[in-house]
Amino acid sequence: MPFVHPNETLLLSNDTITLQQVPSIQSTFTEIIQGLYSHLAQTCAAIIALTIFASTIHAVVVRFTHLSQYPGPWWAAYTRVWLSKTIASGNSAEIFVDVNKKYGPIARIGPNNLLTDDPELTRRILAARSHYTRGPWFDSIKIDPHIPNIVSERHPGKHNHLRYQMSAGYAGKDITGLEPAINERITDFMDRIDRHWVSEPGQTKVFDIAKRIQFLAVDVITQLCFGKPLGFMETDSDVYSFLQTIETQLPIVQHFSVFLELNDILLRFMDVPWLKKLIGPSANDKTGIGMIMGISRKVVDERFVPGAVAKNDMLGSFIKHGLTATEAETEISISLVAGSDTTATSMRATLLSIISNPPVYTRLQHEIDTAIAHNALSTPILQDEALQLPYLQACIKEGLRRFPPITQLRERMAPPEGDTYKGQHIPGGTFIGLNAWGLQLSSVFGDDPEVFRPERWLIDDGDRVREMMKVQELIFGYGTTRCLGIPIAMMNLNKIFVELLRRFDISVVNATKPWTSVCYGIFFQKNFNVRITRRAQKVETVR
Repeated sequence: MPFVHPNETLLLSNDTITLQQVPSIQSTFTEIIQGLYSHLAQTCAAIIALTIFASTIHAVVVRFTHLSQYPGPWWAAYTRVWLSKTIASGNSAEIFVDVNKKYGPIARIGPNNLLTDDPELTRRILAARSHYTRGPWFDSIKIDPHIPNIVSERHPGKHNHLRYQMSAGYAGKDITGLEPAINERITDFMDRIDRHWVSEPGQTKVFDIAKRIQFLAVDVITQLCFGKPLGFMETDSDVYSFLQTIETQLPIVQHFSVFLELNDILLRFMDVPWLKKLIGPSANDKTGIGMIMGISRKVVDERFVPGAVAKNDMLGSFIKHGLTATEAETEISISLVAGSDTTATSMRATLLSIISNPPVYTRLQHEIDTAIAHNALSTPILQDEALQLPYLQACIKEGLRRFPPITQLRERMAPPEGDTYKGQHIPGGTFIGLNAWGLQLSSVFGDDPEVFRPERWLIDDGDRVREMMKVQELIFGYGTTRCLGIPIAMMNLNKIFVELLRRFDISVVNATKPWTSVCYGIFFQKNFNVRITRRAQKVETVR
C-alpha cells in the first residue's frame, strides 16, 4: 500500500474519506460485529428456550394423550430418564417387580413404554403368528451395529432363517461327544476344588465359587464352539479380560436400549474407519470381546480354507447349515457373551438357594446318596440319570423360576393398528417390555411365589403343574424366540449340583451377605464366598 500524507485523502469507489475518519469507521465496524454477536447469542438462547419449551409441551401432551390410561411412576410418563436411571441402578429386576405390583400387570415406564408381568399377554406378544414385532431395543445388542445376530435380528423372516441354521448346533444334535465334553469340564472343576479349595478341620479356605462357576461356564461353551476350552479354569483367571470387558461395557450399552437415537449415531460413527477403531471391538484387540472376535475369526478362517475338514462342533454345525464366514464369526462371539453369563447365573443362584435352605439341602443330598447307593448314578452323573431324580428337577425348576438369569426388557412393538387386551387399548407403535422376574411371581404358583420351595413342583395335581410349567417356561422365551441353548444349559444344571453335593459339604462364609449381585439385564455376581469340606459319610451300595 503506498504512503499517504496525513492531510491527503483516500479514494474508495466514488466517495472520499479522510484518514482522520478511519478510527470512527473502525469503531462503527466493531460495534456492528459486537451487535451481531450479541444478536446471535440472543438468537441461540431463544432457540434453546423455544426447544425446551416445545419439548416440555410435547412431553405434557404425550403424558395426557398417549398411554394415559396406564399408571406408572409419575415422571416416567414425561421422559425416558426414569427408565434409563432404573436400568443403570444395578437393581432393575426388583424395581420392575415393584412397578407391576404397585401399578398393575400393564404399567407405564416411559412416554411410549409399557411393562407387563402378565403371562397371557406375554405369550400373545411372543406367539409365532403374533403381529407384534421386535422393537428397536434389539439394535442395542449388536456387537457390530452393521451385522445383526441371532439375538438382535429384528426381521421375522431373517430371524427364523437364522434359527433354522443354528438350532442343530445349539441343541447339540450336530456336536459329537456333547455330554462327554461337558463331563470333562465338570470333572476338572471338581478336581480343582478338591486339590485347592477344600477346608480342613479348624481352618477355612475362602472360595469365591461365583467366579469359578463363571470360568467353568466359559470353558464349557468355548469347548463346544471351538473344540477346546480357552483355559479360564486352568489359569484360574479371566483370560483376555473377557468377563471384565462385558461387566464394564454392558451398563453403558443398556442406555442405548432406552435412548434409541444413540444407535443411529453409533451406526454413523462406525461408518468412519478411524472412529470405528476407537469405539468398536476389533478382531485385532488384545483383550475383551475383540480378542474373542479375533479367536473366532482365526478358527472360522481355518474352517473356510478350501479342502478344510469339517468338524462336528457348534461352529461346524453353523457352517454346515449355511452360515457365511462373517455370520459364523458373529454368532460364535455372541454365543460366548450371551451363553456363559446366563448359564453361570442359573448355577450360582440355584446353588445359593439350596445351601441356604437346610431342609432343601438335606433332602436333595439324601436323594443323591440314595441314587448312588442303588447304583443309579454314574461319575459324573449322566443326563438321563439326572432326569430320574425328581427332587433335583424340582430344585432346578424352582431355582430358575426364582432367579431368571435374563431381565432385559426385550421390548416388542405393538402392530400399527394397535391391540386390545382385556378391554384396554394398546396404541400402535407402543413398546412393551417383558418383566421376566415379575412373570415368575404369578398367582399360579400359589400364595408364596416369592419363596424358594421346590416341593411346589411335586404336588399330586397334574393340571396345576402344567399351568405352572407354562409360566415357568417363559424364562426361556416363547414361540419363535424360545432360547436355542436350553439343552446345553440344562445339561450343565443337571450335573453340577449332583457332583458338588455328592463330594462336598458347602456353607456360605457370610450368612448376612452371601454374595454381591448386580443386574444390568444380565447378572454379575461375585464374592459368593463359601467354605467347602469333603463329606465324611461314605455311601454304602445297596445290593
